[in-house]
Amino acid sequence: MGRGRPPKTVEQHKQDGTYQPCRHADRGTSLEPLPGVDCPASITGEARELWDAIVPALCKARMVTRVSLPTLEHAFFWWQQAQECRKLVEQAGGVAKYLLTLGPNTKNALDLALKYEQEYQKIMGQFGDTPVNAARVRGNVSEKKPDGTEAILRIVGNG
Repeated sequence: MGRGRPPKTVEQHKQDGTYQPCRHADRGTSLEPLPGVDCPASITGEARELWDAIVPALCKARMVTRVSLPTLEHAFFWWQQAQECRKLVEQAGGVAKYLLTLGPNTKNALDLALKYEQEYQKIMGQFGDTPVNAARVRGNVSEKKPDGTEAILRIVGNG
């Protein structure tokens, strides 16, 4: 059962000439999607490349607003931090050599990279960048239907 018509925005009241500060001032402004967003200067390297690949599509899908933009920037900051941790490991000559150089009370860059990537994934999940949504996008591609034993296993639930 519907709750009726959604309330007008403050801008709509002002356009209609029905704006009353005592009634409408606390409604704030509407959150219109941003048509495009430039990458912040603080985001560099691989994080900037990832921004250029993902954010235009999010803007096109009308998912980025003034309010969500700082959260989005924060996600790419975490991605950048994770990549910097991974570079430390590569500079040491790989995972095994890096782990040998660790002292007893030093922070492990691999653990930090994982933590930072999880933060990135958590934030990007709010924008629909999850494995489930990626599968939905890929779902438009025609998939070969299973036949024979594979089909039977899928029906039974073991495949």
